[in-house]
Amino acid sequence: MAKRYGTTGEIVGKRVLLDKSTPKKPEAVKRLGKVRHCVFHPTQRRFVGFIVKRPDLLWMFRRKDVFVAYNGYDVVDGRIVVSQAPEATGKGACKAMGVNYDDCVLWAGLPVMGEDGTVYGTVGDVSFDPKTGEVRSLTVTQGATANALLGVREIPGHLIRGFKRGIGTALSVNGQDEGEEPILGAILVSDEVAELSVEGGLAAKAGEATAVVADRARETVEAVKPAVSTATKAAGKAVNAGAYATGRQIKRASGMFSAFKEEYDKARKEDD
Repeated sequence: MAKRYGTTGEIVGKRVLLDKSTPKKPEAVKRLGKVRHCVFHPTQRRFVGFIVKRPDLLWMFRRKDVFVAYNGYDVVDGRIVVSQAPEATGKGACKAMGVNYDDCVLWAGLPVMGEDGTVYGTVGDVSFDPKTGEVRSLTVTQGATANALLGVREIPGHLIRGFKRGIGTALSVNGQDEGEEPILGAILVSDEVAELSVEGGLAAKAGEATAVVADRARETVEAVKPAVSTATKAAGKAVNAGAYATGRQIKRASGMFSAFKEEYDKARKEDD
């Protein structure tokens, strides 16, 4: 099997090339862009692919992002090389996987919540099977300072219920009208997560004498977290600027740049 990555941390930010090989030029490639987001199935615990941000045209006009399937690429010399196969990208990839891109979810930055309403932090790195995309585990982050003091919790896949609408934090949605009701979302996990041990952290290393300090630090972290109750919904604020709920919401912003280009071209012709 070709080499592929198995965590979101390995993928996001990577340079992406498009395979342009021919019989005469077997190593030909073309620059495509950089990985911007990792995409997950709307109802299953499964990584389905990633979004590549293409470089702007003439530093002014944004090009349409490219969706690449989880199995539509190889890793060559540390760089992602996307296959020429029609099922590797875009609509062809979605059709081959049987998913609706507009319903897919971006997990990064979403709150991780227990069934009892407990908030453990937000989604950090997600590990998955490179062959199937099935999620193996996710790391809960509370920010660099809190992670260093309190440690990091890793949640195994069987305790992850998946993306849940209607709970959690208000999502930042490109193109959302100010009067629209904010969309809430979170990654729901089993209450068994509360019994998982936390790895690392200065408090654990220092022993019981530091436990009081850790408790106070945890309270501070909770105080500055985005609100995750129904009060967030009432406020109608997108408190989590990094979390876009679905492909449909990302898609809503894509027309802005093409409309600007049309107006720009029209104005230029009038000047001529």
